[in-house]
Amino acid sequence: MEPKPDIGMAKKMGSKCFPGIRELHEGKSIDEQPIAELIAFVDDRHDCADFRLICLIKAELAFGSLLSSKTRAEIRRCILEFKYSMEEPGIDSMCFWSENHQLLFATCEYLAGTMYPDEIFRNNGMTGSTHRERAEEVLLLWMKRRFAFGFSEWHSNTYYEEDAAPLAVLVDHAPNPEVAKKAAILLDLLFLDMALHRFEGRFVAASGRCYEKQKKNSEAADVNDLMRYAFGEIPGSPDDSRLSSLVLLSDQYRVPETIRRIAAQKGTMVIRDSMGLSLKEVAKEIPEPSFADRGMYLWGMEAFTNPESIRMTMEMFTAWNLHKNVFLRDLSLLDRPLLRKSPLLPTLVRLLNPATQGVAIERANTYTYRTDRYLLSCAQRYRPRGFGDQQHLWQATLPRHINVFSTHPGSPMFDDSARNFSPSYWVGNGINPDLAQDGNVLLLDYDLRPRRGMLERQRQLFIHFHLPMERMDEVLFQEKAVFVRVDESYLAILGDQPAEKLGIDEIAYFGKRLRFAVVCGSIEENGSFRKFMEKVSEAALVAQGNNLTFLMDREYQLRSRGPWKIDGVPIDTEYPRFDTPFVEAERKPERMEIHCGTSQLILDWNGPQRLEKKG
Repeated sequence: MEPKPDIGMAKKMGSKCFPGIRELHEGKSIDEQPIAELIAFVDDRHDCADFRLICLIKAELAFGSLLSSKTRAEIRRCILEFKYSMEEPGIDSMCFWSENHQLLFATCEYLAGTMYPDEIFRNNGMTGSTHRERAEEVLLLWMKRRFAFGFSEWHSNTYYEEDAAPLAVLVDHAPNPEVAKKAAILLDLLFLDMALHRFEGRFVAASGRCYEKQKKNSEAADVNDLMRYAFGEIPGSPDDSRLSSLVLLSDQYRVPETIRRIAAQKGTMVIRDSMGLSLKEVAKEIPEPSFADRGMYLWGMEAFTNPESIRMTMEMFTAWNLHKNVFLRDLSLLDRPLLRKSPLLPTLVRLLNPATQGVAIERANTYTYRTDRYLLSCAQRYRPRGFGDQQHLWQATLPRHINVFSTHPGSPMFDDSARNFSPSYWVGNGINPDLAQDGNVLLLDYDLRPRRGMLERQRQLFIHFHLPMERMDEVLFQEKAVFVRVDESYLAILGDQPAEKLGIDEIAYFGKRLRFAVVCGSIEENGSFRKFMEKVSEAALVAQGNNLTFLMDREYQLRSRGPWKIDGVPIDTEYPRFDTPFVEAERKPERMEIHCGTSQLILDWNGPQRLEKKG
């Protein structure tokens, strides 16, 4: 049996819910045809079927009495026939393993088993109660890892929506109070991330997975309905065909007042946090080499072909018969009994140096400088000179939702529609830069000379900046500097060569080693735009060997494979779980105390307890 052909991102990421869900919530009857379309999508087992199934389960659990007997029977049949994990029989090309999909599939299985405990689920012959027990273990482990380490798909303005929806459904419908309470705690942490990295109502930060449309235009971010619901400011009405509707229409979950207050804070602040695990940390933090724990954590990072993961990847690939899965089928090249068990397999991967190593979303130590005039955010020193994929490593956000960032254009490693969207011209990087930030200053070092990798397409020898010049009030080019003004906010890009305009929203720099300083400013900090330009023009950007030095008020030094220094003092860029004005927490916390003014939110994982004290 062959899996169905991939239907492409546009259809997969289209309407995931049905527009009548709000009317059902209000007790009204609806046109049920859109529900039938969701059922057909799930029945075909297309990738992202789990996005639709969670909405069908919500419809039956919360609004079943308002639906026709025919539609309810079809939902029931669909649920009982579905495939809920890679362990089950059946050939398909669904993605079960990314962080958000793990949560969605487990939530669907847990609630399906709760709904039909005595029924036999036809795909694998297990009872509903057995499905529920299995999925509850998965959910509690998944949630435990995210509380301890943060999200692997860190600060994603796409995938936070797809985490928030199943968590909200668990808050409303999980039969185990522990599951419901811990789901609410993780929802709080998602909204805390969005509150901390908020500018003009939008969620804008360096991110583990981010796509071109949302990078260029934060008004197109998938989480905007959640941001409007939680914090206001964004005009318009929610789109009920989005997964966000499962959060907006939740009966039990409310965003805590403490987090709302954090989002509304004005003034200048520094937000530091640590998200996820690096590959070298995984075995230490998850010592038991089980598929369910270490294996799925690695796959939740999208770490398939890295030396640290390849042996477990091949064991899982073989055990679950994934040879025809469109995302993973090329691993068949390594599926040889002697090779799978060989201790030399990681060494072989190092020698082959596959570009797919860059798909892994590793630990990010993110630094965000948030002011009333601009926001500057980066993932400090994230895998410099390594292959990249969908990681969005830095961004400056100016008024009117203007985003400035740079990338090294990459090329997708595969041609099929399921895998041909990253890295690309604007998504991710072919080769990651070394980068470090302090306050309003960011240094970038693009070294495009690392060894070529297997599956890597032709490497581009230039980098470019997204600079939407037509939307800016002033853009001035002076020798090796570019100056920008938007309202009373300023930005400068200093390079070691002049910029070349490639279009109305793009400037480029050509070469194998390209280095920059990005500086933000404002009328409060610098006075006039002219004074800002004069100050930055008097600064010095010096690239010498592996050292990049920027002199302006202070001495900033970024050394390849060396420390990030300010005024000669090495700066630690490995952060705790949170280091912010509102919450401080070490990695692997058991308890977090979040505060803003006289309001306090206590999140105790082992209780579990979620307690808010308002002043």
